Amino acid sequence: MGKRNVLAMLVIAFGVANFTTSCSSDSASASATATTLTATASDESQAATISDNVDNEVDNYVTTSALNGSGAVKSLVGTTVLTGPTITIDKPDSTNFPKTFTIDYGTTGFIGQRGDTLKGKVIVVVSNKMWKATSTRTMTFNNFSINGNAVTGKKVLTYDGLIGLHPTWTLSAKDTITRTDGSKVIWNSDRTRERINDNGTPLIYWDDNYSISGGSNGVNAKGVAFTSVIDANNPLLIEGKWPFFTKGTVTTTSGNKTVVIDYGDGTKDNKAIVTTNGVTKTITLRK
Repeated sequence: MGKRNVLAMLVIAFGVANFTTSCSSDSASASATATTLTATASDESQAATISDNVDNEVDNYVTTSALNGSGAVKSLVGTTVLTGPTITIDKPDSTNFPKTFTIDYGTTGFIGQRGDTLKGKVIVVVSNKMWKATSTRTMTFNNFSINGNAVTGKKVLTYDGLIGLHPTWTLSAKDTITRTDGSKVIWNSDRTRERINDNGTPLIYWDDNYSISGGSNGVNAKGVAFTSVIDANNPLLIEGKWPFFTKGTVTTTSGNKTVVIDYGDGTKDNKAIVTTNGVTKTITLRK
């Protein structure tokens, strides 16, 4: 075989090998990107779920206490003196504000209405009667955890009044969640929480349904920054005792890549569909 033919074959072989390596590298990179984006969407979802479950707990006890007195709380929310959290109010009257509610779940664990295990304390400062527009609830935490995930930070819930017949609040949250494996998720959010249905029980708050819109930003468990926006045409829906969102779509951006998480059609389950670069994957939601 002539030298020219040997040289040509070597060039072709090198090109094929280089092309194969390039395709393999591109495929691996795309796979790694999809995995990272899916993990980010899952982390944001878990943080949002924990945040809403805190809101549900606070509404459950603080609103009931404010309207009926702390002594009536346990019978109205379906718990007993032995199993319910201890609730204290620094100004247990209907006229003096601000007042501080302390919800103490203890150190051994209390099962909430959504099936979460809660420990520690949530401290809630209420600025005014909660049915008055611009009144606020400011929530902080003392050794508080949900399902072993420690929660620190601050949440402010501001009552905006009625949209039509629906009470609406603005939520501003700056949460850090230290998960059971030691990893941390930072979740900052500005969202609107609209009560769309009280399920026919106007004096019981834990079973109410909410529509949630707005966005969030933060850092996932691997230290990667992200921003998220709820689709205005398909807001999040959370229903009564169910601990997960059942409907709505959220687009999360990290770097210049995006991932969309779709919570479904309203079916109560712990699944969501994540789409990255046109490829879909079903994930199991975390509490």
